[in-house]
Amino acid sequence: MVSSVSNIRLQTAQIALQVIKGGSSESSSSSSTTDHDYSSLPSQTRSALSVMLDKINAGKAGSTDAAGNTVASTDITTASFMALLRQNMTAAADAKGAGSQEAAMLAAFKKGQLTVTDPTQGVSIKAWDVTDPKEADVDQKKGTDIKTDDWNDFLRDHLQRDSHGRLVRSENGSFIEKGTGNEVYFGQVGSQNYYITWPAKSETKPANGTGDKPATDSTGSKPATDTTTDKSDSKA
Repeated sequence: MVSSVSNIRLQTAQIALQVIKGGSSESSSSSSTTDHDYSSLPSQTRSALSVMLDKINAGKAGSTDAAGNTVASTDITTASFMALLRQNMTAAADAKGAGSQEAAMLAAFKKGQLTVTDPTQGVSIKAWDVTDPKEADVDQKKGTDIKTDDWNDFLRDHLQRDSHGRLVRSENGSFIEKGTGNEVYFGQVGSQNYYITWPAKSETKPANGTGDKPATDSTGSKPATDTTTDKSDSKA
């Protein structure tokens, strides 16, 4: 069940990035209808899907799979999720090395500057380190309520573009957030997609661009997910 819902959400997020890259309002409208209109499904299927979604949305702690192994929660306010995030970022930073997006994320996490957002659930929260003895007994923290939004609208509203409508990236490959100048990772943590931000270093400049010629996502391998130019299985 979890796998089915995860696939639906992943496909929705991938479509969102395709819409952002192409800037097509028509595609956005079409994908929104496809992803959220289940009226054509048989009543029993609609009922089963509703039950699955309710269980996923209500989950506050890690569940178990068929083999009895613990599965990290998709709820970003839980210690279970934070443990997975820390594990993935540490492994990715070790693999990519200094100067990478992953290394920047991990450094911000260690400084308590990493924020995780899930607009589909209407919540944002400051990431915390579950290995810190002071946090040992914390199973869940209260997040900040935000406007519930789908990925199409949320990413279009938050990711910065240049004068040609192309997504702007920093030197380490991160997207840039409108207004704040924060660096952004949008991609998978476990089986779901999340929007993660952290403050950019003061010396950070747009890659391959200066002044009014910012970096874009037109070339190179990028760690964040953009289905038009990047691998769709990007993970933190």
